[in-house]
Amino acid sequence: MDLVLGANGHVGSAVAQRLLAQGRAVTVALRTPAHAQAWEQRGARTAVVDVCNTQALTTVLAQVSRAFVLNPPAPPNVDTDKAERASARAIVAALRQVRLEKIVVQSTYGAQPGEHCADLGVLYTLEQDVQNLPTPCCIVRAAYYMSNWLPQAAAARTNGVLQSLIPADLAVPMVAPQDVGHFAANLLCAPTTDTGLYAIEGPATYTPAQVGACFARLFNRPIRVEAIPRNTWKEHYLANGFSQQAATSYANMTAIFTKQHYDQPQQPHKGPTGLAAYLASAVAERPLLGLPR
Repeated sequence: MDLVLGANGHVGSAVAQRLLAQGRAVTVALRTPAHAQAWEQRGARTAVVDVCNTQALTTVLAQVSRAFVLNPPAPPNVDTDKAERASARAIVAALRQVRLEKIVVQSTYGAQPGEHCADLGVLYTLEQDVQNLPTPCCIVRAAYYMSNWLPQAAAARTNGVLQSLIPADLAVPMVAPQDVGHFAANLLCAPTTDTGLYAIEGPATYTPAQVGACFARLFNRPIRVEAIPRNTWKEHYLANGFSQQAATSYANMTAIFTKQHYDQPQQPHKGPTGLAAYLASAVAERPLLGLPR
């Protein structure tokens, strides 16, 4: 039995679906029972559990052999560093109480030690803590998710403007989240001798200008990319409902990412899904984007 955390997210759902397609027995961990029936109809077992509840998560983990671990994002209106470090500690504490065959951890490009740099610091600590367990593990660092552009699709279609914290002409590694999920699922199924740090990105690098061009073709209208000046990043996050602490952390993370102040992967796995194909498929799922039918 495999356990998948974050099964209702972009990556976790892809992990669970790939495992089910391979005929494996899967338990998906859910925050609420709302999606339980849909997963059970796909053939999965379900467990409603708060990952911050170490004892409850330990009980679920004790019933499985392998686990895909994803630290859930905290709501942006709280101190995200504090909340996400707490959930990561709770997950590791539960893993420490069981003996699994293998663990696969979702992480990110740019993961590095440090405070107040959002996912980069939180996920680096999670990586280190899981690697210190006696269980064989794989760390999957993923490039910038193509899905990060989806919340802006409706506004781009309506207003013809795509706001970007990344300079319009800066090419960065991006990846389709389902490619990350499929890659992680394959690692979870692989022999326990297959361990270590892995990186995954898409077939090419992309600029925000290319994202805007994709939306322009999909929506059949001009799209202008509006780069948000660096000295207003924190104010931008605050205006979008982030707490003071979260806005500071995310502005710091954005600076590290855009300046590429991190070790570049030497031989990343290349996911097959290109940017245009990903956005076209996502836009077709109009309820996801809040677009009119």
